[in-house]
Amino acid sequence: MAGNKHPRRRRHSGLERLKSLLIVLLTLSALALTLRVLLFNELAGQGPRGWLDNLTSLFRQEQTASTGDPGGSIQSSAAAQPVRLSVSDGSERFAVQYDTAQTDQMFSSLGILLSEALSSAAAPSEVTEQAWRDALCAPGVWFDFLGDIPLEALCAWMVEGGSNPNLTAAARQVAVARDDGGGVSLYYHNVEDGLYYACRTAVAYEGHMDELVTGYGGNGVSFVFELEEGGGYDGLDPYVLLSAATPSPAVFRASTPLSGTDTNAVSALQESLSFQVSSDAIYAIPGGLRLRLGRETLEIGGDGTVTYHTSEELPTRYPVGEDGYTVTELVETTRRLAADTVGRTCGAARLYLAGVETGGDGAVTVSFGYSLNGAAVLLPEDGCAARFTVQDGQITDYTLRFREYEETAEHSLLLPERQAAAALDALSPEGRELLLCYTDNGGDTVQAGWVAR
Repeated sequence: MAGNKHPRRRRHSGLERLKSLLIVLLTLSALALTLRVLLFNELAGQGPRGWLDNLTSLFRQEQTASTGDPGGSIQSSAAAQPVRLSVSDGSERFAVQYDTAQTDQMFSSLGILLSEALSSAAAPSEVTEQAWRDALCAPGVWFDFLGDIPLEALCAWMVEGGSNPNLTAAARQVAVARDDGGGVSLYYHNVEDGLYYACRTAVAYEGHMDELVTGYGGNGVSFVFELEEGGGYDGLDPYVLLSAATPSPAVFRASTPLSGTDTNAVSALQESLSFQVSSDAIYAIPGGLRLRLGRETLEIGGDGTVTYHTSEELPTRYPVGEDGYTVTELVETTRRLAADTVGRTCGAARLYLAGVETGGDGAVTVSFGYSLNGAAVLLPEDGCAARFTVQDGQITDYTLRFREYEETAEHSLLLPERQAAAALDALSPEGRELLLCYTDNGGDTVQAGWVAR
């Protein structure tokens, strides 16, 4: 009988393994069932699109946690945020401006239309201004980015590095709307020639775009061109958005987060600008500090203004491209430098691309501004938060204006838009844009006011 003990032990051991396996399988089955119930309860009513968005977000969160953001993708996506947004279902319009939180929330749902339109846009065709206006009233979405953005760069931001050779213009305002043929087109106002263009896209209207633009209703916001003549707004640009109620923008505290006497701040600035010099190359000048390295100089003013200049003919420390560069590389290189400096210390403000200009000598200037709740901040001189000059593929000059803003519980007092428009009409009858702007002359607070431009 002793010879039968081992087979029994083996049979017993096999049964135990089988029991353990069954327990594991039952546990996994229970977990799977629980997960399905939780997902169903959470996503019920969202439809297949909601399920896909939530599952995609899970993968994105996992990727972000494991890889971080070494390339500044978070900053890059923020660069493409509009300051005004209007969605129309063809009969009613819901528009928002001077409210960053609400604009961002709407853009998170409607931005996919812009991404798809930019990536699939065909060659542009010139259209009439009436066709542009018709597009703003048709089912679709209108985006205003406050500054003039090269569409090539906008496509790269929206489509995560994507490109489209048909996008060669720059625009501040673009629209994705249903066209006369029943398809969807990308419309834009070209800032260079002042004309209007449309590009056919692969965006599907039925079962996709129509679902995204319906359900918002109307909130009493209109473009000036939609109002009857003689209503008191004849002196305004036709594409000004007029709200049903007078805005009540917050007052912001303002300060200078950079001082030449703060050793730690100067060291941090040197690191962010990759401009490390020995202590004997730093010396005081009236109102600030100067750092010199060869023919390069970096000056830090007491008012938070930083200027850089190089007269080196050889490649500098800020190359844009080796054998030529694209507009996207130009904008992205300068944007990263701005974001890593003034963008890190601006508090409640947000950087936006103000424009790209080419001079007669071939030098290109890229400008960025501050905005507070969708309203531009006007700084002294050129009004820019950061301004870069690029020559022969190198950044040869830049000016950075460090300012930090903090929202308060106070609100700016404004004239109603009708009265502001009447005052503007008396001063400038040719028709200009009426905008809210914050004027920052270096004081402790900034308030919003109507500005014509």
